[in-house]
Amino acid sequence: MMLSVENLEVKYGNIQALHGISFHVNAGEIVTLIGANGAGKTTSLYAIARLTPPEAPRVIGGDIRFQGRSILTTRPSDVVKQLKMALSPEGRRIFGNLTVMENLKLATFARDKDADLEREYERVFDLFPRLKERRHQRSESLSGGEQQMLAVGRALMTGCRLLLLDEPSMGLAPVLKYELFRKLKRLNEEGMTILLVEQNASLALNLAHRGYVLDTGTIVAEGTSAQLINNPEVKKAYLGG
Repeated sequence: MMLSVENLEVKYGNIQALHGISFHVNAGEIVTLIGANGAGKTTSLYAIARLTPPEAPRVIGGDIRFQGRSILTTRPSDVVKQLKMALSPEGRRIFGNLTVMENLKLATFARDKDADLEREYERVFDLFPRLKERRHQRSESLSGGEQQMLAVGRALMTGCRLLLLDEPSMGLAPVLKYELFRKLKRLNEEGMTILLVEQNASLALNLAHRGYVLDTGTIVAEGTSAQLINNPEVKKAYLGG
């Protein structure tokens, strides 16, 4: 087991956002967290990434374990450098005044000096050819889909083994959503483990191996993607049927 979240309770100020949730991610899997806005999906990712305040939730109970070791006292920089986890956040949060290459280069701050960065750049450009075409452009000039590709590529340049994705399809046209998710499937087939937060439940479940449904900070359903797709309550609430 690569990642396990155990009875996790967190608060933002005086508001409790997660009420003792538990889930896990095995190496090589794509696992998705689905649910409505405010369900606790992004909060879960922020807690795992150990973000610092004011954005980070405060853990008041439970544990987060990576390969069997608690990471509740791990610094955010060490989550990236030592644990090899990377978060591609909701809203992309790229540096618009920097070029594509400069955004990618910034993500290598924690890499070992002997890392083959040229090979890593080529891996990202092979995955997202349009980024290679636009590598010298300022990122603010990219389309929404290209900016999302850059956000994922930037996370990959950290050398991560576990990719945390927060709403990657948000704001994208349908054709770009499907293109991006095909790229994520390819990444997984190449060995990347992915924890995906996604409001488009149908898209997420058709990509993932397993999933968990969050509702107001509580897990209300879990199972393989096929099980959740065929769950009448999940279908009615999240799949339009």
